[in-house]
Amino acid sequence: MLPPQQPLEYAAVTDIPQKGRLIAQGRTAEIYAWGEGSVVKLFFDWCPDSLVQHEVEMGRVLSTTALPTPKLLGSVEVEGRRGLLYERVDGPSMVRAMTTQPWRLAQLAAQFAELHAAVHRQKGEGFPPLRAQLTWTIEHTDLPPELKAHALATLDRLADGDTLCHLDFHPDQVILTPAGPVVLDWMTAGQGNPLADVARTVILLRVGQLPYGGWLQRAFINAARRLFLRTYLRRYRQLHPGLTQAAIDAWIIPLAAARVKEDNPGERDQLLAFLQRSLPTH
Repeated sequence: MLPPQQPLEYAAVTDIPQKGRLIAQGRTAEIYAWGEGSVVKLFFDWCPDSLVQHEVEMGRVLSTTALPTPKLLGSVEVEGRRGLLYERVDGPSMVRAMTTQPWRLAQLAAQFAELHAAVHRQKGEGFPPLRAQLTWTIEHTDLPPELKAHALATLDRLADGDTLCHLDFHPDQVILTPAGPVVLDWMTAGQGNPLADVARTVILLRVGQLPYGGWLQRAFINAARRLFLRTYLRRYRQLHPGLTQAAIDAWIIPLAAARVKEDNPGERDQLLAFLQRSLPTH
């Protein structure tokens, strides 16, 4: 276990000429250009200090690995908002590459699987336990009692693990830089069975809604990611001889149940239908 770290102090910034254009926006924060070679992740006001501090601690643990991740540079407060400074990584996301260079889809999916396998070669020491997190989340969903009990019973039968799991691993989290792919956003990372992480990726590729693009672009990406998913799973299983699709599918049940609690638009009906189909028949 890594030694405990002191909370990160915030260097207040009142003059912000370095804050540049908005690069991206997610559920918890916005990403802005910041000077030369860095970006600032500005958290929304509703985010608790514990969430920000958790990301800091995860960044410190990741810095001890050889994984390609943006380096955490420090912290600031901008216009009353808490922010973290990260090394800037330049290049298109893997989703963007799929859109602009569709002929590379199979190659990108294989690369995505190889990158995920590299994550799973790391031990998860210092990260929160995945099983406890999943159990709490499923218990606090508004699932029908039968589906909730089914998901918890399935989770209870599955083997635990001590592997590093990203738990939000999808093609928009991978930036293709000239030096190689870089994985973003480790806020949800935990320690557990790597098949849980694979199952989470399967769910994201099946039901995750795209946050941008017109209907034609969304339709194309939705079709492309089905092929991407098949290629990703085939390559991941090639890298792990003996791994069966059934072993991955078993983990999809608790991960789908946990995903319901996130209440993402357009997903609930699909997740509930899957969980209903997964119920044992007597």
